[in-house]
Amino acid sequence: MKTILSLRRHHYLKTVGIFLIAVALIVGTVSCNGGATYKLTMAVAPTGSGMATDEKNTSPYAKDTVVDIKAVANPGYEFVKWTSSAGGTFANANDEETTFTMPAQDVIVTAHFVAVYDLTMAVNPMGGGTTTPTGTNPYPEDTEVDIQAVATPPYQFVKWTATAGTLDDENEAETTFTMPAEDVIVTANFVGPLDHATAYWVGEATPPYIEEEVYLEDQFCAVNAYMLETAGFVIPAVKGHDDVTTPIMNPDHCLTVYYISCEEEPQAWQVTVSNQFGTQNLTVEGPYGLAVPTQNGGHEAPVGLDHYLLYEVIDYTYLDEVSVELNDQFLEEPQVYGVYEPVIFANPVKKTHGSEVTEIMNPDVHAVIYMTDMGEVDETVEVVNQFGEQALEVNGPFGLVVPSEKISWEQPLDHFKCYSAGWEDAPPPTFPVDVQLEDQFIADWLGESLNATVYEPWLFANPTNKVKIVGEEEVWTPISDPRNHLTFYYIDYEEDPQVWEVTVNNQFGNDQVLLVVGPYYLAVPTQKEDHNWPADLDHFLVYDVIDWFGSYPGVPVFLWDQFGEQPAKVYEPAYFAVPVQKTIIDSGEVTEIKGDEHLVFYWIDGGEFDTVVPVDNQFGPQLLYVWQEEYDLLGVPSEKIDWEHLLP
Repeated sequence: MKTILSLRRHHYLKTVGIFLIAVALIVGTVSCNGGATYKLTMAVAPTGSGMATDEKNTSPYAKDTVVDIKAVANPGYEFVKWTSSAGGTFANANDEETTFTMPAQDVIVTAHFVAVYDLTMAVNPMGGGTTTPTGTNPYPEDTEVDIQAVATPPYQFVKWTATAGTLDDENEAETTFTMPAEDVIVTANFVGPLDHATAYWVGEATPPYIEEEVYLEDQFCAVNAYMLETAGFVIPAVKGHDDVTTPIMNPDHCLTVYYISCEEEPQAWQVTVSNQFGTQNLTVEGPYGLAVPTQNGGHEAPVGLDHYLLYEVIDYTYLDEVSVELNDQFLEEPQVYGVYEPVIFANPVKKTHGSEVTEIMNPDVHAVIYMTDMGEVDETVEVVNQFGEQALEVNGPFGLVVPSEKISWEQPLDHFKCYSAGWEDAPPPTFPVDVQLEDQFIADWLGESLNATVYEPWLFANPTNKVKIVGEEEVWTPISDPRNHLTFYYIDYEEDPQVWEVTVNNQFGNDQVLLVVGPYYLAVPTQKEDHNWPADLDHFLVYDVIDWFGSYPGVPVFLWDQFGEQPAKVYEPAYFAVPVQKTIIDSGEVTEIKGDEHLVFYWIDGGEFDTVVPVDNQFGPQLLYVWQEEYDLLGVPSEKIDWEHLLP
């Protein structure tokens, strides 16, 4: 019995021992791997950018503990990512709310934030179009944002502007914008058709003078100009005419007008325009002024508005008086004004000021300013433009600015006052000169060029202003291009002179029939003293008028050129000049015909005058002695209607 009990007791103890050992091993294992816990510290970067929270909030944690974590950005910041200082894993390091699995060590888990800035999209003017993205969107610095502008007809997109940041292409309606480290406004600028506007005189300006040098280039000319005193101020206006109201499309489009002084002499052009008042033919001269886009008071700076060169209208197609109703920022209520003759033609112009070049944006948009009844506005306006800030005292208005289409334009051939001419010293060594000449007469007569030799000078032709006096009416024809001078040279050739019958029209009558013979002279474009070279002046072959049909009783005119002023009477025709192609045989240099205008030279009263004139042309520099005789010549631009070759 003792033995049996002993065996049973031994077995029990053995079983208990094995169990205790297993428990010890299990406890020992847990103690070795998970009994230790580790500290989880939550942090943010940069300081003050937000909060990072442990949603369990029971740190420390054993290894492999899964902890819910959350990041909340403060205003002006945006969550970026989570990072760990010592291992562990994130379910998604880019989510504000995620889980973190603990490593076997203390760890700092950081929520990273970045500063973000408001992007506000705007349009100018209101109603000009729409933009995307719309509203206010916070973006970090250097974020590239796709933006798009869509114009609302009849507006057109012009350019983007931004208070900060970088535009990939400011002139493209679809582009990208790179955010700066600040709140920013990006504006899509649109432009509508040129507005009607009221033109005001500027009585006083502070400062009164701009005194800046600019280079100006439009379709008419290129000039070096000096800015002078302030002359006028132009603001958009609501216009009512014939029960049709034209609203303001571009409220920021204001202009300050300055007188300018040009190195080049004023020139004249004939312009045909079309606007709400019909089609009109204008003769304009200048330029005399420059209209500069200007920011007015609380308005935005003009966008999409060109600079304009201003020309004086010196002759025009008669315009019946009309009445319009105008309202602008200076008028408390709409005012009715009478609209009269055109006084100024405005041409868009490219301006170079120092190193800054302002290109023409709208080359087909022009304006005509018509005289109106003088108003009673007397205001002081604070303005700013490329030339600085000014305070303007405006009064008027004196004119209505009407958007106009320029149908056609040309610089007409000048009138010429002729003087007898000869060489002051021995003729230049280049004379005589062999040339080949071909005009419409020679081509029909010979079928080829005429070989001729050029000899001594005969006449010098100076461009002249002319006033034709018909009863009590005076018709003024200004000098179109002061560079246009001609020197007439005798020519000789082997063939016999030929006779033609020519019908012409000009200011002294239509369908004048001339019998002409020749040619006898070559008129050559010539540079005179400090003038520039003639730009588009043709060579002319000159024929004697041996008979004519019609009467020329002596039309009174008044002429003035660089040599002086002279009242005179125009008598019978003496010479007829035809544009000619000239080839200098030695050099092979060819001068093509540029235009189709002809000249009829009429005898006029002469006078006492003589001087010495330095000139230069294709035959070289020359010193001419020029003088007036009892009868001289006036060259008149003429249209050749018909012609016929007659037997000599």
